[in-house]
Amino acid sequence: MYLLILFYTFEQVVLPPTTLSMKLFLFFLFIIPAFSYGQVLGFGKRLAEYKASNGKAYHEGDTIKLGQGSAPNGTFRYIQYAGWAGLMFADQSTDSHNLERTLSGYGAVIKKIHSFKAHGIQKVVFAVDIGGGSNCDLWIEDAITSCEITDCNVHKAQATVMQQSDDSLDKLKKLKSLLDSGAITQAEYNEQKKKLLNQ
Repeated sequence: MYLLILFYTFEQVVLPPTTLSMKLFLFFLFIIPAFSYGQVLGFGKRLAEYKASNGKAYHEGDTIKLGQGSAPNGTFRYIQYAGWAGLMFADQSTDSHNLERTLSGYGAVIKKIHSFKAHGIQKVVFAVDIGGGSNCDLWIEDAITSCEITDCNVHKAQATVMQQSDDSLDKLKKLKSLLDSGAITQAEYNEQKKKLLNQ
């Protein structure tokens, strides 16, 4: 912002008005796209591979299948338009850059992988192509956590819960057979059953 004010002040004092219009036009023509394409231009450290929290290693050229959007309106909060499309969809709403919910199930091809620090936290962003001529930013760890991609942690959590429930069911069956055979009392059975169900 300060750069723009300084540039405008310099142009007001030094250049005639017609040249000022041309200079501002050229300024916006070349500088603004550079900011919007920041991730594509390579700000941050470029990675050849990223091993994500879901245990999967991602590389440039890999395709990621999109899951469901996590924003209240169903759009993809962690997959956002970048580049020229980001400028086209810009407005005052929080979710204006979010990818539409109709793209659920589509494939996103990884073009670039970037790592950078934001407020002391390491972040990894994929530049992905979903079609349409513009890249999107995919915030991979957030997309995994919210299941905006199909390779999310929910599958592991569901498998863990299923394993735990199977173990509890087996233990309950064993306890019941011990009760039926007279090896334990009804009070002992109830106590053990309560412990198993509260796990």
